[in-house]
Amino acid sequence: MMRLFSREQIKIISLVSMTIGMRTLGLFMVLPIFSIYGSIFTNSYILIGLALGAYGITMAIFQTPLGILSDRYGRKKIMAVGIITFIAGNLISAYPVNIYGLIIGRLIEGAGAVSSAGIALVHENVSPTTRNISDAIIGISIGFSFMIGVIIGPLLSIVINYSGIFIIAAIIGGISFIPLIMIKESKKIKEFSANSGIDKKLMIVSFISFFIYFYMIVFYLYLPYFSLKYVPVSGFYKFLIPAVIIAGIIGLLIARPADKNKTVFFSLVSLVVLLISIPVYFMNPFIKNIYYYYLAVTLFYSGYIISETVFPTLITRLARRDSYGGNLGFYTSMQHAGVFFGAVIAGLLIININRDIPVMVLLIISIVFSIFMLYYVTKFREVYLDTH
Repeated sequence: MMRLFSREQIKIISLVSMTIGMRTLGLFMVLPIFSIYGSIFTNSYILIGLALGAYGITMAIFQTPLGILSDRYGRKKIMAVGIITFIAGNLISAYPVNIYGLIIGRLIEGAGAVSSAGIALVHENVSPTTRNISDAIIGISIGFSFMIGVIIGPLLSIVINYSGIFIIAAIIGGISFIPLIMIKESKKIKEFSANSGIDKKLMIVSFISFFIYFYMIVFYLYLPYFSLKYVPVSGFYKFLIPAVIIAGIIGLLIARPADKNKTVFFSLVSLVVLLISIPVYFMNPFIKNIYYYYLAVTLFYSGYIISETVFPTLITRLARRDSYGGNLGFYTSMQHAGVFFGAVIAGLLIININRDIPVMVLLIISIVFSIFMLYYVTKFREVYLDTH
């Protein structure tokens, strides 16, 4: 599959994947232990949920302007600024004075929004016929970063204190400068004029990503509650590794057909798989079978990774080439807005964790609505390669 790319394209995809993947690793290392860490500073579940999701709202705010700035000033410069901000936020989160200091640290951490600039950098350096495959590679690196993060985060908490995990995340952020420096940025980007307009169809596709990420953060927040019935936190890898590997293989298998003008079809498939996974996942407390739980987690990851593979390509097929950064920025802004609101709502509901059925119904309605929005934009007809 990598034979579809030139040596220089492979280098760019690999280096961007490493840069974004390291940042993702730093974000997700703290996920399994964040509620425990937050409880050191407050007894309020609402404030803990707000601290957890705070990075999502600043990512949502800054993705679009940073994406537009990357169209004008270059991807690498904006990604470097984002990494510096990420490091600063982690250092503040490591030693906050109180829960409000932790919230501020998380807000600063999220302000370093580099995903849209990174994806745009890859898309402008690969053929339009191989964008889905490049997105699949980036998506898999993000998936494995999450998997490694949720595994080593709890293990590290046994060896070092919780603050130390944020320090390590900051160090990983610093290391991510290495692959970024090695990227040779195309000179063509400097010829672009920043086109800040966001098309109506692109907005609607971006709102679909809001609901996907709303589901994602709720999935992760419920993960400890559901998983601890079977294994301790240190044993999460027993079902996370197989689930991510299976989903990653599926993502790679669909990438090539998706590039051959099946982007809309697999966008629909991702939403349908996510929709199926919701009741399977949330009915787990009533079934209490570990293999059933394996199935639920695998279904979620499969739908999620397929969506990560095809929706960015759908955006760049609908957008002008000189506005990739801005449009992908708005897309990722909606993703992280979904993270914020999902975390806050979960913070409200965690007071009574038995409210999983209303959450399940809310998620089902949101994904069904997403399917209708996809139909409104595409009529379930393929969006062919752009000629901009």
